[in-house]
Amino acid sequence: MNRPVDAPTATDLSTIAKGLRAFVFAANKHPGGASSATEAITALFFSGATTLADASQTKDRLIYSKGHAAAPWYGALWALGAMPGTTWEQAVGFGQVGHPVPRMPVRGAVPEMEMSTGALGQGLSYGVGLALADRRAGRGTRTFVMLGDGECTEGQVWEAAMTASRLGLRNLVALVDANGSGSVIKLPREEWAARWEGFGWRTVDVDGHDTGAITAALREEADRPTALILHTIKGYGLAAAVEGSNTLSADVAPEYLPDWDTGALIDAAVESIDRHFPHAPARRRGPSRPAAALPARPSRAELLSRVRGHEVGACVVAKKALGAELAAELSDGPMLWMAPDAIRNSGLLARMEDVGSWDWQTPGADVLQCAIAEQDAASLAAGAASAGLWPVLFSMEGFYWRMLDQIRESIAFPQVPVLLVGTSGGLGDPLGPMVQSDGCLAALMAIGGLEIFEAADINSAKILAAEALSLGRPAYLRLPHEAVPVRHTLTELAGRPLHEGVWTLADAPDPDLVILTAGALRERAVEAAQTLASRDKRRVRVLEIISPTRFAALTPGRLLELIPAHACAVSIHNAPSSVLGNLLPNTRTGMSETRIGVDTYGIAGWPQKALYEAAGLTTDAIVGRISKEYA
Repeated sequence: MNRPVDAPTATDLSTIAKGLRAFVFAANKHPGGASSATEAITALFFSGATTLADASQTKDRLIYSKGHAAAPWYGALWALGAMPGTTWEQAVGFGQVGHPVPRMPVRGAVPEMEMSTGALGQGLSYGVGLALADRRAGRGTRTFVMLGDGECTEGQVWEAAMTASRLGLRNLVALVDANGSGSVIKLPREEWAARWEGFGWRTVDVDGHDTGAITAALREEADRPTALILHTIKGYGLAAAVEGSNTLSADVAPEYLPDWDTGALIDAAVESIDRHFPHAPARRRGPSRPAAALPARPSRAELLSRVRGHEVGACVVAKKALGAELAAELSDGPMLWMAPDAIRNSGLLARMEDVGSWDWQTPGADVLQCAIAEQDAASLAAGAASAGLWPVLFSMEGFYWRMLDQIRESIAFPQVPVLLVGTSGGLGDPLGPMVQSDGCLAALMAIGGLEIFEAADINSAKILAAEALSLGRPAYLRLPHEAVPVRHTLTELAGRPLHEGVWTLADAPDPDLVILTAGALRERAVEAAQTLASRDKRRVRVLEIISPTRFAALTPGRLLELIPAHACAVSIHNAPSSVLGNLLPNTRTGMSETRIGVDTYGIAGWPQKALYEAAGLTTDAIVGRISKEYA
């Protein structure tokens, strides 16, 4: 353990704060907001009011959401041994090429970094996910989230504030560095307490440069989430000419830095830390410690052994059945089923009613209705996954537009294992243009580190969901709006390889036409192939793309085996034509590729049959276009 052997005195904390501020100014990276948070970091780590300095795996957690101003946190981590074998002179060079610590926090760069931060406004949602998972597991830990007041102008912060209050997360504490400056915009420090109180939080105003006052506030127990409003001065400790300035968002000129003996101040801070935390010196000298790994997940086969399939020919709306059935079938796992819009559309409403809505009265429930707060839901899912839960988030594909940056920063970039399920993919929803997915799938394809799957029927949806859950990596599973008939039993599909991201639906020797398809258009592609084979004597191969990201990774040689150079190639998809069209090999001579998709923004309406006719995606329209292209 690495808790203090006795309570540090006010003098000790003052010495440590001075050393951390010297570290901040030596680094000179966003020193304005970094300096204003220094006493808060001192109290959080070294006062004994939390277990953040503990060496155990069950200590409290800190999300440093204002990641651009992370220098005091980095100083504390260095002093406690998170960057072993480095001197403070080396540690202040963070962000340089080859340095173990980046300019802004990246999950896993050192063991204590829970979240990758940088794009502001996501940290509180992530912290809500951590606190929620800890409560479900019965852990007595607390989660602290350091926010800037400028960051609190982000709407996602208030989405998360509402969620935390509704869930009664008494183990969550937000610290708002109210230095009165949002980049170059002045902010009213005196209004923050009322705002947080209005969202149902217990709120405490405190002098943000008084470690004793901050420590006392951290020790207080609460029956709901707590917001500490830290009244601070931006650039505290810089020359009087710039201290408190509204323009301290970059480095400062050397003449404004204090004339301090930086080494002596840091040495004094370290001496005080080592006296109260005797394991810190050994950790600073010792070998690097790997970040804690999440537990290994069961294999796809193990997961599928608990799952029930549907009979061939059954027509089931996968977007409604998948969550409802898997929630019951995988109820013995650490699942967290989430929906940030109408939960009935995901099929989870019945499960929520069975186990109880997840609020302060039923902390063990595995279903979370996230209200209409997509950004909060995405980052919350990442936090919950980081703490060991398996979040599966359902939302209409068109609403994933709202979550793209949260998916990029909180989930895909740091490789946090969240399964995102997009319902109503492509055409089919009667609610109008704004709920249609349009180019959303193409945008999701552009996010590096996110594996994309697409299912047609309920059985393939279950297979792909089990594959995604077993991977322990970020994934997106697209489901069609309408019911698509089951073609293969779950047992048959379970024996198929998934690594290439493609299944063969129909084949002919030496094909002269190859059709790529996915999702809801699978049946139309097969019907079109049958018509072209019988009427025009075409030799047709139909390939169902179950993972465009995996298919895109095939070698050129394997791609030519699937789509021979002499064959005409067509892609049929109810997404932008580029999604599957870009997977066609550009190797044929004298032949054009036919890409059939939805490239018109906002095509929507009802009934569904008329919608497909308007989009040119009926079987007859597809056959006519292929015949014209390859007459």
